[in-house]
Amino acid sequence: MGGSDMKPKVEFSLGKKLTVLIILLSVTLSLVAIFVSCRIFSSTMTDYYGKLGTNLVRTLASQLDADALERYYATGEVDDAYYVTQKFIRDMVDNNDVEYLYVVRPHGTGVTFLFDSDMDVDTDGSYSEGGYCALGSYVELVGAFADNLDNLLAGLPVEPIIQWDESYGWLMTAMTPVLHSDGSMAGYVMADISMNEVMNTQRDFLLVLATILTALTVAFILLFLFVTRRNVIRPIDLLTQATSAFIENNEAELAAGTATVNVPEIRTKDEVELLARAFAKMQGDMISYIRSFMEVTAEKERIGAELNVATQIQADMLPSIFPAFPERSEFDIYAGMTPAKEVGGDFYDFFLVDEDHLALVIADVSGKGVPAALFMVIAKTLLKNAVQMGSSPKEALEKVNNQLCENNEAEMFVTVWLGVYEISTGRLTAANAGHEYPAIRRAGGQFELFQDRHGFVLAGMENARYREYQLEIGVGDTLFVYTDGVAEATDETNTLYGTDRMLAALNRNCELGPEKLLHQVKEDIDRFVGAAPQFDDITMLSLQRKGTAIRQSLQTPPELERIPQVCEFLERMLQDQGAPMKVVTQVNIAADEIFSNIARYSGATDARVDCETTAGRAVIRFMDDGKPYDPTAQREPDTTLSAEEREIGGLGIFMVKKSMDQVSYAYTDGWNVLTIEKRW
Repeated sequence: MGGSDMKPKVEFSLGKKLTVLIILLSVTLSLVAIFVSCRIFSSTMTDYYGKLGTNLVRTLASQLDADALERYYATGEVDDAYYVTQKFIRDMVDNNDVEYLYVVRPHGTGVTFLFDSDMDVDTDGSYSEGGYCALGSYVELVGAFADNLDNLLAGLPVEPIIQWDESYGWLMTAMTPVLHSDGSMAGYVMADISMNEVMNTQRDFLLVLATILTALTVAFILLFLFVTRRNVIRPIDLLTQATSAFIENNEAELAAGTATVNVPEIRTKDEVELLARAFAKMQGDMISYIRSFMEVTAEKERIGAELNVATQIQADMLPSIFPAFPERSEFDIYAGMTPAKEVGGDFYDFFLVDEDHLALVIADVSGKGVPAALFMVIAKTLLKNAVQMGSSPKEALEKVNNQLCENNEAEMFVTVWLGVYEISTGRLTAANAGHEYPAIRRAGGQFELFQDRHGFVLAGMENARYREYQLEIGVGDTLFVYTDGVAEATDETNTLYGTDRMLAALNRNCELGPEKLLHQVKEDIDRFVGAAPQFDDITMLSLQRKGTAIRQSLQTPPELERIPQVCEFLERMLQDQGAPMKVVTQVNIAADEIFSNIARYSGATDARVDCETTAGRAVIRFMDDGKPYDPTAQREPDTTLSAEEREIGGLGIFMVKKSMDQVSYAYTDGWNVLTIEKRW
């Protein structure tokens, strides 16, 4: 709110803009006035002299005999009538404002002169032959004169011609035909009128007009600037200064909420005065707004601080230290919650009821924000107390449901999935109060939804009944539970993420442990949602039974005689884990095939067999220091062909692949490592 922020640099002031605008407007109007005046003056003078010339030629044409013109043109001889006509032409020139008057006869592309006002007069009153355009003189026509001749011959009207002549200056030439009685043309009369004086008058008129308009323009601009400066620019400057001073001088007062209105009194009795009043009202409103804003901000900061504390409290209530039970190798567990607001209504919990029982809880309170968080705290506390007091999942849900129904005027409810996991046996006893179906993956398999039977939500109805069910969690099995914020996450087009995408994300990462698994699912949700805001809390929990792994190694020379020793070693390891005889036989057959290939073809000098077993699973690694060779890369034999038709080799490793659950090869640190896995 500093004063410097309120003073943007003025690159072109309002006064300068108005000055440029009025100058451009005045110059434009002056140019338009000069142009219009010139056109009017020119049109008037042209019309006047055009009518004068037209009247002269028509008068002379009316006095001429067409037949006489034909004779003069044909013979070139004159008579007394010719001299009378010539004197009449000369008198017309002397008595009218005309330079030349002459009669011509069209001839080819030019004209032959018959009469000319410029012919000399003898002392006895007669006219001598000769002169500039004596009888019979021929002149070529070009330009407008040739066009007018064409129009005359076609019987069309012609307009006077105005053009510049190097000898005589500006001339206007008017013309009219002399016609026979049958309408044919015997010749035509032309009159030249000087336009020099008219053009000079027009030029002087324009100079005087331009001078007057320039003086008026300058005077108008000065007057306009004076009035504008006094009634517009100066009041606006005062308002600008008052606004800047209001911010600069009242910054501390604004922060303290004690600022006052600071607008000068402006009396222009126009819109500027209304603007000044609006500024004064704006300052008053701004002061009121800032006071209200400061109060709201202070309240918001207080609420924000309390929400931060509430967020931290809620986070501290949920297990957040992982690994949660580092001393327990029998299982791995991980959970996380991402609230849609500062605090959420989802929650998860897990805790040891005793040394052999682990309680698992995931729940979703109706609504969001602080009310849901408060209800969540109550529900979580009651559920934990009920389970720790020895209640089964069914009994805990029924007890907590009745407790939450008491005085539930807000009519909130919570969906809950509650399970008690027996660590030693892998048996899970669970009950569902209107929550999402859990997902489970058997070792080596895919995640699938387990559609358990739902009871009613907690706090929805007193004395509701719930059913328990049991699941056997085997070694390597993984349990995944979640809230509806996972499946109902939406992208910018309001498309749901859905359980199908959730299962696909789980199965793409099914070999991962619980922590990495949940992170990958959350990243997949974030990619799907994109820039869309999070609509609901996202909470997930995963448990994986690990079991106790037993691992032993047998190092032996790569010789065929050692095969019974290898099979005996593997058979003992499998039987100790309770493997069926069928599995033991399949493993022995595979071991015989693999070790005999090492002994025969690898060229190895040393070999080792590692066996790692857990309940229901064995991972066996055959290692040798022979030349690198990947048997899994060999093309599988076509078993539809007879033995004679099939190519030699490849059948043994093909049988190993078919009998084992997984076969893989790697070359590490100079050792061939072929790994087989068998589950039962």
